[in-house]
Amino acid sequence: MKKTVFIFGDSNSWGWNPNNDLVKPIERWDDDVRWGGVMQRELGDGYKVLVDGLNGRTTVWNDPIEEYRCGKDQIVSSMDAAAPFDLLIIFVGTNDLKVRYSVSPQDIANGAALLVRRALGQVGDFTGCAPKILLVCPPPLGAMAKTVFKEMFGGNEEKSRRLPEFFKAAAEANGVAYFDAGTVAKSSEKDGLHLEADQHALLGKAIAKEVKKIIG
Repeated sequence: MKKTVFIFGDSNSWGWNPNNDLVKPIERWDDDVRWGGVMQRELGDGYKVLVDGLNGRTTVWNDPIEEYRCGKDQIVSSMDAAAPFDLLIIFVGTNDLKVRYSVSPQDIANGAALLVRRALGQVGDFTGCAPKILLVCPPPLGAMAKTVFKEMFGGNEEKSRRLPEFFKAAAEANGVAYFDAGTVAKSSEKDGLHLEADQHALLGKAIAKEVKKIIG
């Protein structure tokens, strides 16, 4: 039987192309380019990778402009719809860096920790004896000053670089696995936020190795 990995993520799991200018129709990377697709290829036929990536998804914050993006309100139903699976990967937090939220790196990690705890409570969604979760810290923002997202994220570059210490602590406190995406991938220079194709490849390959460590 195939081992199933379920990804709960945001636009970098959805596959947002950094070339998008917010004027023309939105483009996304093809399935096999996105890091989830790369991971599927790396893992092979013995695995099935399911992806729920939503543009603008936050950890726990309600967006007054882009509604219905709150991960806290979605994770349980999303998990139930995808179940059963062997491993859940939670990869959100970038959108919490929007200027409109004005939250600290620690609060962003605390939001991710809340998602972890809600997921741990859904024992029946996991195969095996106990829930297995990998919490992924997003890579830091790039320079935002000359990008289409400068008004939305600008000024929070340093805050984004402080996320790993708090995400790691959140994972350890809740007894789940941890990976820092910023150790292998970087945000595009074009928009300071999303991943280029080569970075999707690096991330997919790296997380595939983590998956094998956790569920074999």
